[in-house]
Amino acid sequence: MSDVEAQACKVAHDTSSVTRSPQYVTWRERIRLFSWQWHAVVMATAVTSSIVHLFPYHNDSLGLKIVALVVFLIGLLVFTFDLVCIVAKAYLFPKECLELIRDPSKSSFAGFIAVGAAGLIDAGLNVNRDWNTGHNGFMYALWGFWWLDAALAYTIAFGVIFFILGQKSRDIAKVVPIWIIPVVALIASSTCGGLLGNALISHSHTMALVSSAFALTMCIIGLSFTTMITSSFLLRLFIHGVPEATTVLATFNTLTPLGQGGYSLLVNGENLSKLIPIQLGDDFPQSQLSGQMFYSICFCFAYILWCMGIAWSLVSIFSIGRRATKLPKFCVTHWCIVFPNGVFALLSVQIGNVLDSRFYKGFGAAWSIIVFILWTGLFIRSIPAFIDGTIFLSPVPRAPHKSRKKKSPRHSTDTDQISHGPEILCPFGKSHAIGVQAIRFST
Repeated sequence: MSDVEAQACKVAHDTSSVTRSPQYVTWRERIRLFSWQWHAVVMATAVTSSIVHLFPYHNDSLGLKIVALVVFLIGLLVFTFDLVCIVAKAYLFPKECLELIRDPSKSSFAGFIAVGAAGLIDAGLNVNRDWNTGHNGFMYALWGFWWLDAALAYTIAFGVIFFILGQKSRDIAKVVPIWIIPVVALIASSTCGGLLGNALISHSHTMALVSSAFALTMCIIGLSFTTMITSSFLLRLFIHGVPEATTVLATFNTLTPLGQGGYSLLVNGENLSKLIPIQLGDDFPQSQLSGQMFYSICFCFAYILWCMGIAWSLVSIFSIGRRATKLPKFCVTHWCIVFPNGVFALLSVQIGNVLDSRFYKGFGAAWSIIVFILWTGLFIRSIPAFIDGTIFLSPVPRAPHKSRKKKSPRHSTDTDQISHGPEILCPFGKSHAIGVQAIRFST
């Protein structure tokens, strides 16, 4: 074997060993790769705590209360970790941190911050009810945090819409489900406001009414935007087909405004039925039935959203099934499928509570169990990926399995034996395969 042949074989062997050897990402590199998508872990953990708290069977058992508390504390820990990482990235990599705001494809995920914070406030309110932590002082503190979260949700929603409008793109193929995320922040915050409003009814009629009315307004604004974006995305699916494997998991985000919006309508509608009318009279809105009328309207729209959620859950499953063989390797993006299913489970359980229906309670309980199993599996899988840092890497689709074709017998040359090396998938950026190039030489 010549020196050139030996060099080519050595390069191929070294490249192959890189592919097989486990990766370890340094902490500095992890900070550089940190993105808003990490708040999807907070969202998923917070909604899991809520579905455990609202589980329709044996709801008062000590075991469920302990599990809900533990999951809430995990979510709070991850939220703190995310804040530390984003501050560290702003200090170490200011230019890349600025890109997280300016680039619409990245800033859209900023909605996860407000959604995750609202979910933690919801879970914290549940913990306060279960364990009487801090009594009224803790509840008023959560109410104050909610106003901050609402302001953040409005800023993110309309800020990202401003950047998206600046793209001036006329290609409907570029419509992606992540555009829903910033607007979902409004709906998630409205749910949080409704739950706090319900808790405030026995303490302050005015504070409860202001919170519920403000929250319902946020919900309607968010639903109006998400309905239009969802319709555009459905048209994109019909014309251009399923998105790429690296983004197809985000298709479940279309389920988020439906489940979260329906749950928000039911919670805020129930509040209005207790708070309205303020003064009794013969005409609307002083009529004694005004509150029940509002509640009935909210329930009708919530049920419509639940039906749409069934349809979009099937569309999401079909879309992911189309890319099943090319789904990206495990990364933080996989956490995005927990929250949409979690809020849809909450909506199903709440409809069961309103109608006192065994079917909807059982359906919601079954969906809640699936979500909890999914969260548990992702949490266990994330531990080794977090230790070696691979969970911070960008999503990379798996290489398709190609069947080997038998070559026709021909004269073999030295260059044929060393012309190709193993394919390596780039862990950053787009999924371009890198191979060892052939080294030509003359004999």
